Amino acid sequence: MTSAATLDLTEKQRAVLERVDRRVPIKVIAAELGVSEARINQHIRALKDKFEAESLNALVEAYRAEPDYEYKGEDPYRKPIYRNSQLPDEPIFPDQGSRVDPGEIVLSDAHHVLIDVPWSGPREPVVVPTALDGENAVLLRLAAMIGIAFGVVAAIILVVSAAVSVGEVLDGKASIDASSQDS
Repeated sequence: MTSAATLDLTEKQRAVLERVDRRVPIKVIAAELGVSEARINQHIRALKDKFEAESLNALVEAYRAEPDYEYKGEDPYRKPIYRNSQLPDEPIFPDQGSRVDPGEIVLSDAHHVLIDVPWSGPREPVVVPTALDGENAVLLRLAAMIGIAFGVVAAIILVVSAAVSVGEVLDGKASIDASSQDS
């Protein structure tokens, strides 16, 4: 086994080695150092190669056998602070950070949560509106198609008649009598 002083460990490798010495899980090491688990595994592989160790236990023993090794662990009689890494470090609403004390209930704590009741079924995108779906879906869809067709035909007739009327007014064929406005 070679000496850590002669190995020239990087800061990240030294940080990983200290955490492995404290038996910290790889996920936690990755979260603390802000890198991926794959990168931590690469550091551990490089450390195993440098220390010529076959396992993590052998790596820790080789690290502890170094002359400049100091135990930096926590007091074994104290419970470590539990930290849930799934919770955000900053507040969900950044503008509330300094306004209220932690734990104080204020009106602005309420926010909308889009959760449906369990019996309503999952929300999925639908192609057909729910009004045109159901037991009589064929009749309702047929009625909607006929209504839309009549509406399109009526709109075309109105546009054509308006265009003809405007054309007659501009050509001078149509006029508005003043006598018809008096009554």
